[in-house]
Amino acid sequence: MIGLGQATGIANAQGAKTILNAATVPKYPPFEFKDPASGKLIGFDVDIVEAIAARIGVKVNWIDSSFDQLISSVETKRADVIVAGMADTPERRETVSFLDYLHANTVFFTLRANAARFPDLDALCGKRVATARRTIWPAAVEKWSDEHCTAAGKPAVVVVGTDGSPDTRLQLNQGRADAAVQGAETIPYQNTIEGNRYVILGKPFLVQDMGLGFAKDDAPFGLKLKQALAALMVDGSYQELLRKWDLTGSAVEQAMINGQP
Repeated sequence: MIGLGQATGIANAQGAKTILNAATVPKYPPFEFKDPASGKLIGFDVDIVEAIAARIGVKVNWIDSSFDQLISSVETKRADVIVAGMADTPERRETVSFLDYLHANTVFFTLRANAARFPDLDALCGKRVATARRTIWPAAVEKWSDEHCTAAGKPAVVVVGTDGSPDTRLQLNQGRADAAVQGAETIPYQNTIEGNRYVILGKPFLVQDMGLGFAKDDAPFGLKLKQALAALMVDGSYQELLRKWDLTGSAVEQAMINGQP
């Protein structure tokens, strides 16, 4: 793995790319994270990008990045694709395009020991809720608070911005936050390594698709990515990876670009 600033595409004599530079933020299990034992980059996103690349006939060069640098890395061509549990949103489509590969459910959660404090989601009003500040979640929490708390004359949720999901859980565990927000798909994995520590509160309050980002002006490349994912769905490889990472409930029905078949 190399630094983001060092990434350059590698081409053969015919000009065809043989290396796929993929930028990620390895702090979001089970999607992308470092194996505690080996330090190796693993996760569902890692596996699916590797499988797509193999279908296209290229090898993957993984690049560590910060979340707020992902989109700019595609714009400046330091990376060919970005993948980090990123939601495909209309705002982000202004800059990059997305191959949609997974459904994402955003949830409130808390420590199991504190679950009795939240008999329903309305109990979140006035509480401190931690979530990654560089994602869409702070705005989503504020919107939920406006609709469910402020509009009902209750105190607003206090958003505690964090540096990412590990920091979000740290704030929760240290008592600096009462509850937190991240993808529902991540909670079961965290519970396997943290002694069933967390509990999801209610149903998802935001449902979107995760997207593999690529250059907005490179439709032919996007088509290659889409065809590769579709082939993985047909031969069962996609479903096998979902089972491996306990994500079968998040499967998309077909490969799509920006939400379109």
